Order: sequence, then structure tokens, then C-alpha cells
Amino acid sequence: MTSYEKARTNNRQFNSLTSLSVEQFDILLPIFESKWENFIEKYNLDGTPRMRKYVPKNESQLTNVWDKLFFILFYKKTNSLQEVMAFQFDLDVSMANKWIHILSPILDKSLEKYAPPSDIQKVDFQPFGEYIIDGTECPIQRDSYNQKEHYSGKKKTHTMKSTLIVSTIGFIVWLGQTFTGKVHDKTMVEDLKFKVSITLLADLGYKGWTPQNVQLILPHKKPRNTKKEKKYLNQEQKDFNQKLSKRRVKVENVLAHVKILRIIKDKNRNYRFGFREKLIKMACSMHNFRKLNPKIVYKQEIIC
Repeated sequence: MTSYEKARTNNRQFNSLTSLSVEQFDILLPIFESKWENFIEKYNLDGTPRMRKYVPKNESQLTNVWDKLFFILFYKKTNSLQEVMAFQFDLDVSMANKWIHILSPILDKSLEKYAPPSDIQKVDFQPFGEYIIDGTECPIQRDSYNQKEHYSGKKKTHTMKSTLIVSTIGFIVWLGQTFTGKVHDKTMVEDLKFKVSITLLADLGYKGWTPQNVQLILPHKKPRNTKKEKKYLNQEQKDFNQKLSKRRVKVENVLAHVKILRIIKDKNRNYRFGFREKLIKMACSMHNFRKLNPKIVYKQEIIC
């Protein structure tokens, strides 16, 4: 019995290992299968053009499409060492590494339908609608180069940063490009231009940002204390900040769901060029996928 077959017998365990329920996995599987077949018909596993029909060299290693999907979801969810992946799925470490980099872009393509656009002009904002903007940071392994560029003074570690806009019902409607941890939140969005008038709820990281067609709502900042006296917010300002915080909490809930994937939440150790920059988009796509395909909760009937 494979790891996939064992995990599938326990829905709760399956969700812990993949971030998806069995039903959600079954919805994603045919999409992933079509993307896999399209890839393997045209290319070899190393990415070169295919001249012969694909025949697995080892019939016991990830031969089925569901095993491949389970493998890559397991890796994204747990952020396991490649040695652990090799042990868990009965692979050589080199093959575990190869499968990770083969299946990652196929998973990305499978989730394209749910991916938030990176072009703000392609977002279908509701006129005068309310949205929430925030930035998020993903820790990474310290590079041997550009250490200062990746160091985030806020998180006190090396990170990659992105900005996202969330609707009030919890969908990620826009995801900005990835920056190094040194870049300020306001700098990442300075060039944004909105085609319709909307309201954006933001934090003080966006103070001084004046986008067109946007009513930017920020909390009140506590005045700086002087040597002679301590300054405080008045009660009206405190009440406003509290109400704004309750309206903005949705983005914190969304980011918590995005960071269910440990490859986003924990320190990422993969140095492959371009790999880390694509992880946040994959995680946001997974969140939207789960949001559009909610878990099915079965209620037990009580027989009197």
C-alpha cells in the first residue's frame, strides 16, 4: 500500500498532509492529470523535447498520477527535507529532488484558474467596493549573496515579501510581484493604478501612499512622546482604530490559511533560481481553490 492509499483512509490525516480534503483532492486530480499528460507527451523529465513515448524506468516509484499529486502536495504542506521525501516515497534523494522540480510547475499550471492576477488592471474590482490590502513575508535561508537585500528589519531574518488585496469575503483578488525583505510595504505598491473607485483598508505601512481612485483608510498613529510629556490617542481615535482592526481582521485570517503550507510559513531552503518567488502565488491559488471548493462536512444521523 502506497503512502497515498494509507493517507486516504483517514480524511483528517489526509488534510494534515496535503492541506486538502479527499474531496478537494479528487476535484484537483483530473486537472493535474491533464497538465501532466500534456507535459510528458512533449518533454522528457529533464525538460528536453521528447522523441519517444514515455515509459517509467521504475514501476514502483510514483507511477500513478494521484501518487505524483500527493507527493508534491505533501512536500508543499510539510516542507520536508528531500531526504525525508525520499524515505517516505521510496525514492533516491536525487529522484526526490527531480520530482519536486518537475511537479511544482505542473501544480502551478493546474491552479492557474484560481491564481490571483499580478496585473492590477485585470482585477474585476466592484465600483466603490471595500477591499483590504496587506503585505506578507516568507522566511528564506540566508543566501551567500545579497544578504543585506533579503534582510527584513521587521522580522529580523531574511525574507521574500509580497503584497495582496483581499475581498471582504476572503478571496485573494490581487497578488503583487515578489520583492526582497528589505523593500518597504509602501514602495511595493507605489506604481499601482486603479481603474475604478474603491475603498482600501490598510495599516500604517502605507502611510503617505496616495493612489488615484482609492479611498485609503488608515488607523490613527500614536503621537511621538516628548521629553516633557507623554502623548496618547484620544478615546475617539482608539475606538476608530478598534473598529478598523475588526474590519481588517479578514486579511489576517486569509494569510493564516495561506500559510497553512509550511513551505511558506517556515524557512525555505531551496536555492533553485525562481523557485522561491513562485511559492507565494501557488499558496494563494491553493487558498482560492479551497475557498471555491469548501470541505464537505458529513453529519451523522441520530436514530431514535
